[in-house]
Amino acid sequence: MHELVPVKESAAPALPEIVALGPDAPSVDELLRFMRDAELRFESLRMRLVERTWGVHGELSETTELWLRHPGHAKVVTRVGDDPMSRDFRIWVTDGAVVRTFDAKSNLATERPVRPRVVGATDPELPAWSRIYVPQTSLPMESMVDAFVHPHGFTSRVLRSGPSRILGTALLGPGRETWVLRSDQPRISHLLTDRPDHWHQVGVDRMSGLIVLHAEHSGGRVTHHTEVTSLEFDAPIPDGAFALHVSGEVRRLY
Repeated sequence: MHELVPVKESAAPALPEIVALGPDAPSVDELLRFMRDAELRFESLRMRLVERTWGVHGELSETTELWLRHPGHAKVVTRVGDDPMSRDFRIWVTDGAVVRTFDAKSNLATERPVRPRVVGATDPELPAWSRIYVPQTSLPMESMVDAFVHPHGFTSRVLRSGPSRILGTALLGPGRETWVLRSDQPRISHLLTDRPDHWHQVGVDRMSGLIVLHAEHSGGRVTHHTEVTSLEFDAPIPDGAFALHVSGEVRRLY
């Protein structure tokens, strides 16, 4: 019987492929490749983003605060609605090995190891569309804050799935120069949004490659809008910022 040989996963590259964009307008492909390595251009990050959705229940809003320090440390606080005193908020914290969460509305806390990845899925010999990107610091999966800080999945699954073009530059959010990109009819849904008048508007921070704006348009109206309202790079973040303290009355699921 052959001995098992451990497979070593390859993490994100140590340096970005494109360090900085030139003074001229980039091509769409160059901009997407610049976005892919956004998290490699800073050591720590503080970000606030406001997400608004319009649907059958009217307008819904969430405000998310992020504290991130490479490698592995992150804290995400998401509050539903505009009331700063509301108990409808969630906290997600990780040190790279364990994920801790607390939902104030349900008074429920969890603690579990970071989800392992499929062995071999990060092999550099795999084609780019089949290879899993391993971030330096993980964030809640399938969340807007994850898409904004780790644009690799968003660019490959959404922006490259339909025709895209650069509209120009604008000062967005905290007054940062941003490339504005339009992606028409991205093939991410086979339901109501799979229609010719469905398109995405994305703002990309010129210096870092982070997404700072995402607006989804369908049927001539905006159905989803998320924008960064505060952004700070490489500020010192103490260890205490990543602590999660809950009372003994909180229910613990696992």
